[in-house]
Parts: sequence; C-alpha cells; structure tokens
Amino acid sequence: MRHLSDTWCCVPVKEGEEHLHRRSTNPQAPNTTMAPSNLKLIYFDGKGRAELARMLFNYGGIAFEDSRIGHADFATLKPTLPFGQVPVLEVDGTVYSQSLAINLYAAKLSGLFPSDNLEALKSDMFSQSLTEMEGPFVEFMFKTPDETKKAELKKVFIEETVPKLFTVLEKMVGGKFILGDKISHVDLQLLDVVANKIAWVFPTFSLEAHPALAAVVNNVKADPKVAAYLAKQ
Repeated sequence: MRHLSDTWCCVPVKEGEEHLHRRSTNPQAPNTTMAPSNLKLIYFDGKGRAELARMLFNYGGIAFEDSRIGHADFATLKPTLPFGQVPVLEVDGTVYSQSLAINLYAAKLSGLFPSDNLEALKSDMFSQSLTEMEGPFVEFMFKTPDETKKAELKKVFIEETVPKLFTVLEKMVGGKFILGDKISHVDLQLLDVVANKIAWVFPTFSLEAHPALAAVVNNVKADPKVAAYLAKQ
C-alpha cells in the first residue's frame, strides 16, 4: 500500500493552491463546488465513521476511491495521519481528517447541503445532536472493557439517552424529510445512526414511539439512489 501524501490537514500542494486561488478570485464562479478528479476515502473495512460519507458520495454520483484498510495497514499509516486516526479524505494529494468535516464536504459536493441559511442552521442543529449522541455510544462500545460497566452504560443509552434525544428531534421534522419535502444530508445521517449504530447493537430497536422520525427513515430508504446503494451492501 502506498503512503499518503506528505501534504495534509488542509495544506495544499502548490499546484492545488494556485487552482484554489483562481477559483476564489473568479467573479463568475458559481457557488457550487466542482468535484475534484481524485478523491480517496480511507477507513477500515466496516461502516463506522465512514459509511455516511460513502452514502453521500454515492448519492451525488461523485467518483471516489473507497480504500478499506486492515489494522496492520493502519499501524503503518497512523504516524502519517493528521490526528493519527481514520477516516481521512485525500483530495487531489492533500489529506483531510475529521469525519464531521468530511461528511459536510461530501454533502456539499453531492448537492445535499441546504443552500438556505436557516435550513442549514436547522440541519446543523439536528446533525450535531446526532453526532453528540455518538459519544456515549463509543464509550460503551469501544472504551469500556469491564462487562458489568458496559452493560450499565448500554442500558442507560438505549433507555434514556436515545429516547430523550429522539423525543426532541421528533418535533423538528418538517415533513417528508427533516427539512421538508426535499432530502438532505441530515436525513442520510439519521438513517446511518439508526441502522448502522443503534440497530447494530440493539437489533430489536424500533422508532415506533417516534413516528415522524420513523417516516423520515423509511422515506430515505425508499429514495431510488439510497435504495440502490443499500441493495449493494
């Protein structure tokens, strides 16, 4: 496996820097971002923190290399990574880290990030709430070796943390999707959290108590692009 580029953490190579400069100073440039010709998403061979970015890129028809590494590969790569962790996204030779930043970038490239400022504010509020819920999830899944303590944390998570948050988020649903009738990145994030995190650990989990959120998840699954992606998994 080849090593990552030595340029990372938002430090572009000279040629890329010139390209960005030309784009930013062009008064005719549109607000949309053209997809780079070379995108490489690097993560383990699992869903975890990279699945949402994969879904977003696929939804937008954005070509990217889905590089799935083993733990031996990670041990070699770790010293070269900006924060010593994955996922990372290599964009035309520059390496970027942090899953939240990668997901937002993927959402914008794929046309799933709101152009309206208030809708963007609402989606960020919803998205951040889901992201914060992942903290206690990671705590009992990967940071608590004691089985008794792990069981206690899992119980609190599924019986208190999730219902409390979803009761609040239920009231924010604007229609068929979270922002209304148009799908956005936060709808895919909700699906990812429910299907690939909560239901992964708690197979009997149901959104029955939160019908608006359940409808959003079902509508996302029914979207032709999402359905096509899920069918391949």
